[in-house]
Amino acid sequence: MTRVLPPKPKADGARPAKPPLKGRAAPAGTYDPLDMSGPRSRPGTRGPLDGRMVFLLGCFAFGFAALAFRAGQVALFRDVDVARTSARAAVEQSVDRADITDRNGVLLATSVTAFSLYADPERIWDPVETARALRTVFPQMDEAGLIRKLSSKSRFEFIQRRLTPSQKRAVWELAQPGLEFVEESRRVYPQGQLAGHLLGLSNRDGDPVTGIERAMNDRLTAAADGTGTEPLALSIDSRVQHVVEAELDQAARLHQAAGGAAVILDVHTGEVIASASWPQVDPNVPAGRQANAAQVNRAVNAVYEMGSTFKVFTVAVGLNDGILSPDKVYDARQPLTIGNRRINDFHAENRALTVQEILSHSSNIGTARIAADIGALRLEEFFGRLGLTAPVAGELKEVSRPILPRRWGRIQAATASYGHGIAVTPMAVAAGYAAIGNDGTWLRPTFLARADGNAAASGRSVLSPIAARQTVQLMREVVAHGTGGRADVDGYPVAGKTGTAEKPRTGGGGYDSDRRVSSFAGIFPADAPRYAIVVLLDEPQGAAETGGVATAGVTAAPVVSRVVARAAPLLGLMPRRTYAELSAAR
Repeated sequence: MTRVLPPKPKADGARPAKPPLKGRAAPAGTYDPLDMSGPRSRPGTRGPLDGRMVFLLGCFAFGFAALAFRAGQVALFRDVDVARTSARAAVEQSVDRADITDRNGVLLATSVTAFSLYADPERIWDPVETARALRTVFPQMDEAGLIRKLSSKSRFEFIQRRLTPSQKRAVWELAQPGLEFVEESRRVYPQGQLAGHLLGLSNRDGDPVTGIERAMNDRLTAAADGTGTEPLALSIDSRVQHVVEAELDQAARLHQAAGGAAVILDVHTGEVIASASWPQVDPNVPAGRQANAAQVNRAVNAVYEMGSTFKVFTVAVGLNDGILSPDKVYDARQPLTIGNRRINDFHAENRALTVQEILSHSSNIGTARIAADIGALRLEEFFGRLGLTAPVAGELKEVSRPILPRRWGRIQAATASYGHGIAVTPMAVAAGYAAIGNDGTWLRPTFLARADGNAAASGRSVLSPIAARQTVQLMREVVAHGTGGRADVDGYPVAGKTGTAEKPRTGGGGYDSDRRVSSFAGIFPADAPRYAIVVLLDEPQGAAETGGVATAGVTAAPVVSRVVARAAPLLGLMPRRTYAELSAAR
């Protein structure tokens, strides 16, 4: 069969003949470039691109297959980093918390990023060597305990939570394999011990166990979802808090006390301006590393028989009910016997005393006779309305319930009238005195700053304004001419009452004359009450400066004087000056 070939180009480079036009059939066996129905290559030949395409497609197919194989291998056979996964799971609950400030915006608590150290024992080369290296950074750690952790079969062991930057750097420089860090949130308290009991302590995992951190946990952790990022403003004034803590610390050390507490309340709002407990605690240190006795917030979580500070409450209800007048006279010449109980005066006057003198000389006999006139049921009811028969702790959850008489008979009313046989917290006493300074309106104490600090808060009326003002005047006489003289301050008149009470014997009935509670409760300024104050020393000892005496007039009262003298100007109170003083100044 004869093949027909396309015409050859002319020697002079002329173009070949044109291919057949559309619609005209090409001669049999010829190549038609416009015909898309068949292969592009000429019959009987292989195009050069076909081989390359096949090769490239093969390469791509092989590459995808290799990737798919590797992905399956990673998913099915790769070792999971168990240690790192466990560490992240252990700190996943560590979330940022809202800041805490005082009433003036001073930062008291905030959250920062921290690193926690953990170990993967499977990667530890030498547990003993690693443990000894770690103790150069953390000398307080138990070496045997560290070795046990580093030798365990676990893939994850926490070594130290929330390291400081210097600690992290020191561990990193050890270059020990198997030690790693995980990032989490750390709570810090830039003011150190200031308001430590109020802010609260946390456990080793950073979870709050006491204080505002625990009580307001939901509000503080709402920052995690963006709904509570605003700082939580407390009612305390950090400047006044510092004064109170410093003076309480000095007095407790001077008198070698077992403990102490102090509270200042705004009588018109119920806001806690300062709340201190001694010994102090540092909220930056986990609770497990602090003494158990120091962790007790004695302002709200310990109850005491407050002694003669209760005489003010007894007189107040008597004045309110019209049973008393400041000049009414009671017989205090002889001890009073009720049933099998004999009531004496510590400093007996052995004469008839007016109500004013009963307070000024702190007569148990006179107060018990007033209680008999008031009646046991009325005294119990009034103490209840004054907040003395129920827990009083503001927002805090750790609070002690008062210890009350099982029944309110004649003898129980008599002893309770002067602060024996009934035990309450210092905060409850402060709230009671604040009610007297607030024209007879009792307000529940709060540790949260009110939106308008000067606005009157809702409360309950427990005394008539006239009875409340009469009571303040009687308390002023106690300081001006009675047992509370050392609580007074030039320019800032104080009204109040001392209280010295023997403590009940441990494990037996009766009272221990060698162990006592000394306290002072009062109001300042006396002529225009604005703040209530309570200072308490638990088991103070006589000091050389006091001639070996440890009664409230020489232990607690001077603390009140120093606190008021330093705190009143910080609170914006102008000193009072008599006309004679002003004339002399001119």
